[in-house]
Amino acid sequence: MEQLTAYLLSLLDVLEKEASLLKSKTVKAFMGLCFLAMGVFLLGIGFLVFVWTCFTAISMAMVTVGAGLLVSVLTLLGGGSFLWISKKNLK
Repeated sequence: MEQLTAYLLSLLDVLEKEASLLKSKTVKAFMGLCFLAMGVFLLGIGFLVFVWTCFTAISMAMVTVGAGLLVSVLTLLGGGSFLWISKKNLK
């Protein structure tokens, strides 16, 4: 009976250490994902400000509608090229 109790106690100790390790790694992974999401969010805002600045600069030289069309086409071409490159690299 004593050996069984010792075995159960050592098993519980191992399980406790594994749970602690899993919790630690889960927290690290979650923090990494949060930092990644915030980085993508800030890059998106920066890109939007860049596109808006390009639109403002181009609209000074030409009609506002033409400037909007030009900036949106350039943005779509850039996004499409990034998607094409990523698809090409993932194969």
